[in-house]
Amino acid sequence: MLAEFIEMPKEGETVGHYIIQKMLSSSILGTFFQATSTQINKGVLIHIIPEALLRADSRFIKRYKEVIERQKQMSASAAMSAIELHRVGGNLLVQYPPGNYKSLNDSVLKRSQPYPEDYVQDLLSKIAKSLILAKKVEQGHYFLTPDFLFLDENGELKIAGVGLFQSIQYECFERFVSGAVVPVSFDKSKNFTALEILSPEIRNFKARDLRSDFYCIGMCAFFLLTGEKPTRRWAVPTKARKELGEGWDIFIGICLEPKPVDRYANYQAFIKDLENVSELANIAKKQAKRKRRLRPAHVNLPHWIERHLNLRRLVLLRLIMLGVAGILTIGTTTMLFTIIFSDYGEEQTNEPIKRLWSEKGANLIITVAPSTALIDIKGPASGRFTPREGPLYLNALRGNYTIKVNAPFHRQVSRSYQVSGSQPQEIHITLKPDFATVRVSGAVGTQVYNLSENGLLLHLGTIQSVDGLVIENRILAGRHQLVALHKSLYPAISDEMAMGQDPVDIKFKQTPKPTELIVTSSPEGAAVSLQGSVLGLTPLQVQDIAVGRPMTMLLEKDGYRTVERELMFDLGERIEVDAGELELKIGTIRYEVDLSMPNPPDIREFVFSMDDEIRVLQSGGSFELPEGEHLIKLEHPDYFPFAEATEVLDQQESVVRLVLEPRPVRIVPTLDTTAPAVFLVDEEVANLTEQGILEVGANRTVEIQVMVRDFLTVKQSFQGSPNERIQWDIPLKPIPGPSPGEDWSPPYVSIDMKWLPPGQYLMGSPVREFRRIPNEDSLTRVSLRSGFWIGIHEVTQDSYRRLMGQNPSEFQDPALPVDSVTWDDAVEFCRRLTENEQIAGRLPDGYEYRLPTEAEWEYAARAGTETPFSFGVTASSVNGNFHGLYESGVMSGNESDELYGTMQPGSFEPNGFGLYDVHGNVAEWTLDRFWDRHPGGSMTDPVNLDRGRGYTIKGGSWKDTADRVRSAAREGAPGSSVRSSLGFRIVLAPVTPN
Repeated sequence: MLAEFIEMPKEGETVGHYIIQKMLSSSILGTFFQATSTQINKGVLIHIIPEALLRADSRFIKRYKEVIERQKQMSASAAMSAIELHRVGGNLLVQYPPGNYKSLNDSVLKRSQPYPEDYVQDLLSKIAKSLILAKKVEQGHYFLTPDFLFLDENGELKIAGVGLFQSIQYECFERFVSGAVVPVSFDKSKNFTALEILSPEIRNFKARDLRSDFYCIGMCAFFLLTGEKPTRRWAVPTKARKELGEGWDIFIGICLEPKPVDRYANYQAFIKDLENVSELANIAKKQAKRKRRLRPAHVNLPHWIERHLNLRRLVLLRLIMLGVAGILTIGTTTMLFTIIFSDYGEEQTNEPIKRLWSEKGANLIITVAPSTALIDIKGPASGRFTPREGPLYLNALRGNYTIKVNAPFHRQVSRSYQVSGSQPQEIHITLKPDFATVRVSGAVGTQVYNLSENGLLLHLGTIQSVDGLVIENRILAGRHQLVALHKSLYPAISDEMAMGQDPVDIKFKQTPKPTELIVTSSPEGAAVSLQGSVLGLTPLQVQDIAVGRPMTMLLEKDGYRTVERELMFDLGERIEVDAGELELKIGTIRYEVDLSMPNPPDIREFVFSMDDEIRVLQSGGSFELPEGEHLIKLEHPDYFPFAEATEVLDQQESVVRLVLEPRPVRIVPTLDTTAPAVFLVDEEVANLTEQGILEVGANRTVEIQVMVRDFLTVKQSFQGSPNERIQWDIPLKPIPGPSPGEDWSPPYVSIDMKWLPPGQYLMGSPVREFRRIPNEDSLTRVSLRSGFWIGIHEVTQDSYRRLMGQNPSEFQDPALPVDSVTWDDAVEFCRRLTENEQIAGRLPDGYEYRLPTEAEWEYAARAGTETPFSFGVTASSVNGNFHGLYESGVMSGNESDELYGTMQPGSFEPNGFGLYDVHGNVAEWTLDRFWDRHPGGSMTDPVNLDRGRGYTIKGGSWKDTADRVRSAAREGAPGSSVRSSLGFRIVLAPVTPN
């Protein structure tokens, strides 16, 4: 695998919808930043995991997503669960909960004094309790460096990266570490590296469990207590910080045992010792079973490796197993050498040379340069040492010794010495560097690497100009192969060749790569266009793209926001664009519930849904929804459902006012009759439902009228709640019949009738009356024994049609008197009316509706007068609808204002009884046969039903002159006569004898 740089964003840059504010910490597993989210406008902690890891482990993201999903089941603790995970620019961006964070690592290093013991105890307790909760969802940390520990704005501990390391497969991690070059500079004496924090079993790719986390916690505990990290020349915490209790030595020693079986077996034991750390030293002395030999904080190799492999093979094995994780930063080979050899201990034989820590008692004092050299001593006693700082003080047995000194990038020195006694012997050995000088030429920008035997790459430099690259003091003498990498050219590998003190020239010839664009998105299927030309759908890979000019690339997919990127290709450049999770086109629906109705229901009684998904309802609120049409519903059993389809547009707000219309009050009327009823609600006709229910408006007062034929109209007011059911037993009362002495109107025919009391009058005209005719002769005194009712108006066309179903009139108008009616038609009208009223029970005993007798008619017309007209002795057209003038001694003639045809009844003044049009308009049929003369004398209730010619007509008409409309005027005509000037008036009077 060829190496690649891991590039991280810089402060002030924008990554996705985050603005980088500050880098907090960095490791091989990525970098933590304090950033601002432009979506929520809040500070957040983000972790950017390099793309190189994603390449090395293609299934990492899927596993990590599953880990994060399980974290949602964790109870609240210091362990933070990621809340957002997506690809940005090839890297993986993980967002943690909003807040302002600072690195615990920086906090420790910036302090003038280390943290107090009780504070460290509290931090370690929180770490342990948080990892207990993580264990319940089958998760651990295993990479718990201080770089993963943070303090929020309240100073509370927060742990990031739980489950991260376990999501990476071992072999993929090795592949990633071997090829990753992190351009991060930090003080390696104060910051932990991947090799240092990982427990020995993980570094050797063996099974890991919670005891692996105890190793990491032990490292962190030493760091928190002392402000320093454990080194090869490890001292117990009480040596680094004298005021600490000895219990910390025991506690941290147990955590850092090389073998997992020697560490804490569970968190209960860990927390118990942590809580009693001040008493651990005393407890250890009292309980032999708890005694442990304190070991330095470096990691010893498993014993089976020590027994079966010599040192040289072991170094190579560790290089391969660890993937040369020391190449985590540019130029870290020295650190790698130190860490690898720090795992073996200081004594390697059964007869070790005793090392002293001061000059006192030493008989062999060795000083080497560089101080990182490894001193291997063979003789009567043996040992392997790395003095690091200052001389190496030894107490050796007498005899001859071979001393070999090795150091990275230096030539080995082997010398023999004799130790003769206790007299100190000082040895000074300085190693000479053993580097090759290589001149490399090739394309400017080419990265040059050394390819090791196990396939790992070590970065040597970059060709910055046409003069090439001169490599000095980077390559040890020996056989080497170099690799040239350029982003626009295919890789080139040199032949393996011997390199020593003589300069070596290497020329790389590299073939240009084709320009290539790779575009991915989630979901797939987004249309990719470059400069307006559609290239295809994601995932997409195209080559041979134009170079050297900026181009606009668009990713478009229905329902998602367009992604726009500005690209410019160099020759052979390969650009990968991972649009990550496409953002849905999102709009907002803001709703308001109108609760202004009287006595609104409790809002909890409503059922509120958006696209048939039940939502929690408040008096107002908003939802973010994908662009498109959405159905919003509000339901309540007492109100009509509200349903409205609302169009949501991207980044826009739609406002919906939820107005509920109350269901009507349901009135269930019951009637004690089978007759049809007419219902009026607030004067408007209303129909019953099929279930016989009358629906009226709720929350207001309504007036209901019920009309049933032959019954009095019932009126009642109601005020009900929405959907209320009211049972209404309608109190029907029959319409009462007429009462003597009171006026009367028979229902449904629109005829008003006047009550006339019994009385006497002279029928006919006296001889002195001007223009009288012979058939008026023989004045007769008439006595009417019974009172009766008579129509105030002549029967109108409307009344006639209601009962007879037709209108024979020449002058068509419902308000005009009916004309062109035969005597038989008039009698039939009266018969039907009598029958209807008799069935309704409103007909007085012995009474009927009929035409008036001539005597009844003239009695009514005169209204107690004896003059020619009820209104006096003279007449003109101002008194009625007739022609000419009537005045004694004056001949009748026409007037200029005479009219043609009938007029609406009541157009002129009534007579003394309140009757209209007894003089003119239409002549009126009477019940009597026509006599040529009156009988004279006195008569009681006279009627003539069987003698005479035709039937008597009274009152005159619009065709007649004034003298023919006098009270006494009369004429006869056959019953079949039809005239446009002939109508009738009815009476409710005693039944006439047959």
